[in-house]
Amino acid sequence: MIGTATMGDEPSIALIVLDTLRADSFDEHFDWLPGVQFTNAWSTTHWTAPAHASLFTGRYASEVGVTITSQAFDRHATRLPELLQDRGYRTRAFSCNVNISEQLGWHHGFDEFDGGWRLRGLGEDVFDWDEFIADHRSDGPERYVRALWRCVDGDCDTVQSLRQGALMKLRDMGLKGRHPDDGAAEFLEYVRERSWNDDPEFLFTNLMEAHLPYDPPDEYRTYPDEEPPHFDSVKATLGEPSADPDRIATAYDDAVRYLSDIYRDIYRELAEEFDYVVTLADHGEALGEYGAWQHGGGLHPPVTRVPLVVSAPGPNADDRTPNADGEERATRDALANLLDVHATVLDLAEIQSEHRRGESLRPLLSGDPVAPEPRSNALLEYHGISKRRALALEDDGYDVAPVDRERYGIATAGCYYFEGIFEDRLLGDCDQATLESELERLLADLETRDGLDETDLSGLESQLEDLGYL
Repeated sequence: MIGTATMGDEPSIALIVLDTLRADSFDEHFDWLPGVQFTNAWSTTHWTAPAHASLFTGRYASEVGVTITSQAFDRHATRLPELLQDRGYRTRAFSCNVNISEQLGWHHGFDEFDGGWRLRGLGEDVFDWDEFIADHRSDGPERYVRALWRCVDGDCDTVQSLRQGALMKLRDMGLKGRHPDDGAAEFLEYVRERSWNDDPEFLFTNLMEAHLPYDPPDEYRTYPDEEPPHFDSVKATLGEPSADPDRIATAYDDAVRYLSDIYRDIYRELAEEFDYVVTLADHGEALGEYGAWQHGGGLHPPVTRVPLVVSAPGPNADDRTPNADGEERATRDALANLLDVHATVLDLAEIQSEHRRGESLRPLLSGDPVAPEPRSNALLEYHGISKRRALALEDDGYDVAPVDRERYGIATAGCYYFEGIFEDRLLGDCDQATLESELERLLADLETRDGLDETDLSGLESQLEDLGYL
């Protein structure tokens, strides 16, 4: 039996992933968020699917078979929502990220799996615009008329299919359409409209406002008359970005400012219903540091360091969180990673799990002087790029060897060593040979598992291309 515990007064817990949010951007724009901040927190990888695999299983992504070539979440390991469900929790999810969707297997263990506008365009009953247009590219403009007729005459949800088609057309024309953001506004309404009952609740969400295309509402855009910068992250890392670097950094900051403001409203709503709100990023974003851009090309520190705050705002909160009443945020410098977040949520719910790698951060929330020692190191994984992307880059004349192989990194209390794209890097005053030896030990300890075959992304291509993944 993986999880065992006696029933009691379980706290309601919200786990909020602010996708692609850099730790330094969080520090700049989220000083309003109460709780205990872990200032030395790290991801286990560099992008969404494997990071969430670690968050949901308490294992490294390679141990559950979630990599760049097998991002569908197969059921090799018992997942966080399933353990909470067995404990008596009502489990709900709201994802704005197509990488965390039912189509890729992320719904298991949730009583309710909802999502923003991107996910609503992926339903089985929605007309597959991507496939149709790809098959009829040579037909000219009349292909849209044929597609419209298929929506009306075919076996699909006509209204939702037409809405999705109109959205795609507006996107192709460079217009935003009817959606104010990447889904945070919809999630705010979701939280406000739901009835949170007396049973303990677990709520997970992924918000995409800090992710490419860096497209907040117009009032947050420094250059409202210009389209957000679009560029290929791997091409930019191997060469130069096709957009102006300053323009990219500004657009990212605009998106984070908006995320901070709307998340403040979301947090206020969550604080009324949940005993704990855990706010973190799955990974960050490179904006030219080390020659890297976005998060598709390596384990650079702006990508792998993440914000992490545990708040206890709810009606049953006690003194476990020093600033539960709104005082200045407390900080902890103990090393932490996504595996520890998994362990912490289970600990808060009084669930024992023998198959996790993480260490609960709960004793550190109150600054308990007898709290156990935090982890001494944290492993990070990079698994290369997808076959389809490698082939496309080679067709464009790029040498993909620097980005298309496994690389690893190790974080300690004061140092970070990682295998870089062009050269290895050591940050901090540590002995590199010692870190390399410890990294080899961690890799030898991995219980790796093959994932599914290369993921079938049909029906998701347009969305993933818009987000810079294809």
